[in-house]
Amino acid sequence: MSGAVVYDRQMFEIAFSEIEAVRKTLPEATLVALAEEVVQRVAQNLSRGLPPELVPSARDIDTLVNALLSEDSGAATAFISSAQQNGTNYETLCLSFLGVAAQKLGEMWDNDQVPFYRVTVAAGRIYAILRVMRFERRLAMPDTGRAAVFASVPGENHTLGITMAADLARNRGWDIELFVGQTHEELLHKFEDRQTALVGLSASGKRSLPALTRLIVALRISNPGVQILVCGQIVTAVSSLVGLAGADAVALDFEGAIAQLERLTGLRLGRMI
Repeated sequence: MSGAVVYDRQMFEIAFSEIEAVRKTLPEATLVALAEEVVQRVAQNLSRGLPPELVPSARDIDTLVNALLSEDSGAATAFISSAQQNGTNYETLCLSFLGVAAQKLGEMWDNDQVPFYRVTVAAGRIYAILRVMRFERRLAMPDTGRAAVFASVPGENHTLGITMAADLARNRGWDIELFVGQTHEELLHKFEDRQTALVGLSASGKRSLPALTRLIVALRISNPGVQILVCGQIVTAVSSLVGLAGADAVALDFEGAIAQLERLTGLRLGRMI
């Protein structure tokens, strides 16, 4: 396809390195949540069915899967760069190559054909590829100004803080929609229906890290343009929340959260604040 953006191979290598560095800091439960979310969410892109011209060959998929699982990250970089140079854009790459590869990885994982460790590496690389290419797929965001969606992480019992924060933010002139007590899929449906530009997530500690990581990954895949603020005690408990694999900003208290919301809104609307 014409008009595809061709990315420098170094961008993918940097992204792979950053994801790998984050992956090594995460506990196993969080790694499982991350790998499952990436594999399942990307494979779901196949639900619409593939047009004949987008169906990759079995050989291509085997090559990509082996590259994603390889000890050498350069194999995956070479494959994606070659596809890009051949005119493959984000949608085609995600719908065909990465979608089919994720489906095959899931099957191999279920059948114990590949070690858990290598699946997390492959899932991290898929996520990194999507993050590098996300600007090509950014959705048009309405200029809603001071508007955001606040949500407690699924399974989080401490919701008083985010409820109070939502009320205080409204008193400061913010349009805040609040969701608490929602499941992972319920939250995703609400976020996807709204295609919101700014999301604030609340988590109280390390025990919420798997649910938080899974939700951030899903949001990044479904809505590449979203900006994510993480609040709560988890900010002091986990040091790697901001970056390629995590949030755009963190805040421990309400005043810090408001300051970050203003900053992120200014960046989104092209203002310097």
